[in-house]
Amino acid sequence: MQKGGALEEFIENIAVKLRLSGQGILLKQNVLWVNYGGKVFPKKGAPVDFLGVVKGIPVALECKETTSDRIQLTESHFSGKEKAFLEDFEKAGGKAFLIFAFWKYNAVYLVRYKNFLLFNKKSITNEEAGKLGEKIDLNAKNFYSKILRV
Repeated sequence: MQKGGALEEFIENIAVKLRLSGQGILLKQNVLWVNYGGKVFPKKGAPVDFLGVVKGIPVALECKETTSDRIQLTESHFSGKEKAFLEDFEKAGGKAFLIFAFWKYNAVYLVRYKNFLLFNKKSITNEEAGKLGEKIDLNAKNFYSKILRV
């Protein structure tokens, strides 16, 4: 799916609800994208999609989405820079998450990065994401309650 897709829009809407309710704040991290030979590449920017605080807990979120059966986890789709940041964020005391959206199945999963480290395949399916994390629905209260529990 193209950059800035439906999943990031969903998280941006959650961020507004979190801020308005006084429960937290999530900020979209900016990345400069360049077009080279008809393909889009990140030139510079943040290593993850969202950073913030939910009920006093620092959180980092990396979004991955697809309309097909699998999300690729190769270097070009999930870089070492992203992985290193998520790992360092947890070591520093925050909670780091991957959010996988499989639009074909209308399913979104919240996966704690430390749990994801046990996964060693080059792609992930809807079923595998469900085993690694928790399915979330599309409302703010459900989202931040899962972040606090996981």
